[in-house]
Amino acid sequence: MNDRAVGVLEQYDVIVSRTFKGRGTIICDTDKGMCVLKEYRGKSEKLELLNGLQEKVSDSIKTDTIVRNREGGLSVKDTDNSTYILKKQIDGRECSYKNEDDIVRAFGAMARLHLKMIETRAEYDMPIFFYGDEMEKHTKECRRVKNYLMKLRTKTDFERRLLKEYDYFLKKAEEATALVLLESKAEYEAYVKSNGLYCHGDFQYHNVIFPKGQGAPCLINFEHFARDTGARDFYLLFRKISEKNNWSVKTAEEMLDAYQNKRRLTPIEWRSLQLRLMYPEKFWKIINFYYNSRKSWVSGRNYEKLESLINQERQKEKLIEKLFD
Repeated sequence: MNDRAVGVLEQYDVIVSRTFKGRGTIICDTDKGMCVLKEYRGKSEKLELLNGLQEKVSDSIKTDTIVRNREGGLSVKDTDNSTYILKKQIDGRECSYKNEDDIVRAFGAMARLHLKMIETRAEYDMPIFFYGDEMEKHTKECRRVKNYLMKLRTKTDFERRLLKEYDYFLKKAEEATALVLLESKAEYEAYVKSNGLYCHGDFQYHNVIFPKGQGAPCLINFEHFARDTGARDFYLLFRKISEKNNWSVKTAEEMLDAYQNKRRLTPIEWRSLQLRLMYPEKFWKIINFYYNSRKSWVSGRNYEKLESLINQERQKEKLIEKLFD
């Protein structure tokens, strides 16, 4: 973020004493407490829906809240027409993917959030997200990137390594996509609508904050909240932590128990979780990052991610077999 971003703070009724950089944000020390300024790339009208949702769950789940500007709006623009939001910061530490107690509490907080969202019976004018559409799109991108790689006359070490493993992961993507196309999109959407389901949309461990003391976990960064089942949030955090723990069966069972002790995944959610896990999303992320970045230089970190993915694949398969056999 740059000085233009800091300049938008003049549009708020706060006195800023200092600012410093956070993860893709600017943290602001103000007379109203610590706040976080961040760029917002979504639709402006969604912010009002988000604000309403957070108000509905606030009696049982603490979240970061958006600060209204001097005109009463939830966002501001800089001179380049970029959109920003200011949120009250929650003081605490991020959930650790290495700490068993943190992981259990994070999944418990996720279940409570989903239950509260169902309880509110909110009706927002939002499209329902069907995971199969995204898989189909990603698989097409995988085929396109392979065609690009095959046409390269000279290849880097990363590109040669990628091609060596490509058919294996592409086959997995195609198999999962073929299965998901057998699922009924209409049935899934009807299930989401009839049960009033919504999810956080970006439930990662750095969006779970443990406040000082013994308070319940707080949840932040709801900007990607979506009309979808709880399986979407569960899958994202489950995959992230599983990758960090080499797809440990013990850790997986702890995550499942922590969530399902409070809210059971229904059969339609369980099936969507299985298909999401079957899809090689990490592979798609690696090739997507590669394809959309400068090809003359490939990050060593990207090579490491590819090697880690290859090394962990058998453990992931064993876990999926155990959970869904």
